[in-house]
Amino acid sequence: MSAFLKAIKNSVLIGDGAMGTMLVKSGLPSGECPELWMLSHPEELKNIHRSYLEAGARVLQTNTFGANRLKLAEYQAAAKVKEINLTAARLVRQVVQDRAFVAGIVGPTGQFPAPLGDVEWTELVEVFKEQCQALEEGGVDFIFLETFSDLGEIRAALFAAKNYTALPVACSLTYTHGRTLTGTTPAIAARVLSPLGADLIGANCSTGPRELLDIMREYRAATALPLLVEPNAGMPELIDGEPVYNETPESFATYVESFRQTGVNLIASCCGSTPAYTRAMTEALQSAVPVAATPVPAVTHLASRSRIVTLGAPHPPVIIGERLNPAARSIIAKAFHEQNWGVITAEGFAQTEAGAALLDLNVSVPGLPETELMKHGVRHLQKSLDIPLSLDSTLPEVLEAGLQEFQGRALINSINGEEKSWSTILPLAKKYGAAVLALCLDENGIPEKAEGRLAIARKLVDHALETGLSKEDILIDCLVLTAAASPELSMETIRALSLIKEELGVATVLGLSNISYGLPQRSWLNAAFLALALGAGLDAPIANPSDARIAETVAAAALLAGRDEGAANYLAKAGKPSAQQAGADKASPASATLDDLGGLILNGNAERVIPMLQILLQQYDILEIINKAITPTLGKIGDLFASGEVFLPQLIMSGEAAKSAFTYLKKQFPENALAQKGTVVIGTVRGDIHDIGKNIVAALLENHGYRVIDLGKNIPGEKFVEAALQEKAQIVGLSALMTTTMVEMEPIIRMLKEADKQIKVIVGGAVVTPEFARKIQADGYGKDAVEAVRLVDSLLYNAAAK
Repeated sequence: MSAFLKAIKNSVLIGDGAMGTMLVKSGLPSGECPELWMLSHPEELKNIHRSYLEAGARVLQTNTFGANRLKLAEYQAAAKVKEINLTAARLVRQVVQDRAFVAGIVGPTGQFPAPLGDVEWTELVEVFKEQCQALEEGGVDFIFLETFSDLGEIRAALFAAKNYTALPVACSLTYTHGRTLTGTTPAIAARVLSPLGADLIGANCSTGPRELLDIMREYRAATALPLLVEPNAGMPELIDGEPVYNETPESFATYVESFRQTGVNLIASCCGSTPAYTRAMTEALQSAVPVAATPVPAVTHLASRSRIVTLGAPHPPVIIGERLNPAARSIIAKAFHEQNWGVITAEGFAQTEAGAALLDLNVSVPGLPETELMKHGVRHLQKSLDIPLSLDSTLPEVLEAGLQEFQGRALINSINGEEKSWSTILPLAKKYGAAVLALCLDENGIPEKAEGRLAIARKLVDHALETGLSKEDILIDCLVLTAAASPELSMETIRALSLIKEELGVATVLGLSNISYGLPQRSWLNAAFLALALGAGLDAPIANPSDARIAETVAAAALLAGRDEGAANYLAKAGKPSAQQAGADKASPASATLDDLGGLILNGNAERVIPMLQILLQQYDILEIINKAITPTLGKIGDLFASGEVFLPQLIMSGEAAKSAFTYLKKQFPENALAQKGTVVIGTVRGDIHDIGKNIVAALLENHGYRVIDLGKNIPGEKFVEAALQEKAQIVGLSALMTTTMVEMEPIIRMLKEADKQIKVIVGGAVVTPEFARKIQADGYGKDAVEAVRLVDSLLYNAAAK
């Protein structure tokens, strides 16, 4: 164990504070790259580190937040990754010697991995690998992944740090209203990143200390890992032209003991802080003894970006949807042959709506490249659906392709007792932080007796533990044989379930439909056998969730087995109509409704939008389709996003589906009045190179029918004015993420109003507030992308009304 990990597990450490704030105080010019400036101003950096060390910090961070290839390319400095990271690490080490630990800071690239963005996950791994290895060579004590807003990207960074360095790794995400930008909660982050190898986990930036206290409590309930927190010095406001944060060093420090009592081991500060905050925290720390974590219940967790599924008592059993299987369903095989991902995602939607908590994805089609099918299958499903996946293959290369694509915690289906199976696939599970489904069979087949299946299960659990997995990472399938051939063996499966639960205490799964193969009224047998299996401790049947008997049996058995607290699931199921088979089994309907189109857009099913429009155009006028289906649906998805019921991936998918509809209608009816609603010029102000939020706003505006001129980032005021006049824009949107750049907004607004009083200016960004917007006389403030679109709609509507 490293010296840093020993220290963090045995004591509470105070870390340093904001680097950007101190760089500006030290003379960093507006708009200049902090990492490049460091190369020519090493003494200024050493002075900053020295001031934090003297204030009591025992963890100091390198000035490398944006020192990755993709970020540095914006300054034509992509070739300087190694030089910058080595220099930054050595400067801190020269100051601290052995008096403090050095954290090698790795920040986000500013890009989402596919399918949300254009960069491949494997490319991100290479980008982070390059930076992490340079920091390790420079002598840092641990890698600190900081201010990430997307689970997929931090997963790539963690994978790179754990697989290509020998250093401990800390993971820190940033939260708004309890979730990251792409919908991840602290509990999901903990349960995805912990099995992938995170050594510390927590949150930074986001808001002030009061808000992050609740985030840390949620982390502590989900993981026993050491925790870290770095709140901002509150929220900024502009006073005499300067951003001032509303937490003083003294008020900030009052939260230190609360963080320690919550179980936080590393307490530092973020935006707006100075060495005065570090000194106040050091003085406020009443004890360096950490509070021991409460043991976390030993159950199995699987997760997507924004949904977690728990298997094991006392939690209710869950259904794993079985219908994405080309061997059992010709329509799925045909879809894979034709690369018709609309059919695949539609079937996924149908199973999810019917009650599946996970989806099993099998891509084995003779003659087709399984690795590519798995990659694209996972990509399309997680782009459209918020549900964990079970990757169904015995081929390591196919599984690895799926594990790289899935930005959560997947289930591998499956391994068995043959050495060539478990010896190749268990290491993959460890490498990618996945759980594994293990089958009770080996080179001798499936044992007839329950004791034989228990023996194989025990062997596989032992191998998993030897690989570095835990019992919570392995699920056992006792295997079901068809009752038509061996009815007497059915109860051996039930007995094996009971034995495995009693002896091994692991989660259990059964592929249910085998029991009825070759017999009539299969649903009867499936439901009856399922009831027996649930009574024996089954946690997850692999079944058809659209079979009403299956869903009803799961709900009833969970209640009777004491796995449905307050009968909540049973009562919900009892009040819900039985799910009907829908989606992929249907041929293109001969008729459709506006509600059908709205449903496709709401679910982000862009592949099926155009066929639906072709049918609707035979029944409805084009403007009726827009006004009664597309526009109201965009409003609905906006409301769902605002209320936290859907998240950024679903919002983007819905917008893309609407954009497909608009684009098709415009091409089909060029003479119709489908002109864009207006022109918006948008950009990030001078000195600010952050653009994720701005890019999302631009995409949503386009999807809502606006012509968008995206100027990019680090844009001077003159360019905003020039573009607005040249493009005859009605609206200009200004974005800023830093307090040092938000001050650029007021002079730009003044310049625009002097050029054309009719131009409306809206502002937004992480540090911007409604009060600030009013103070600088902006025409509106958008707290997020949805509000920005509504604001543009409102401004243009009011202008037209006049």
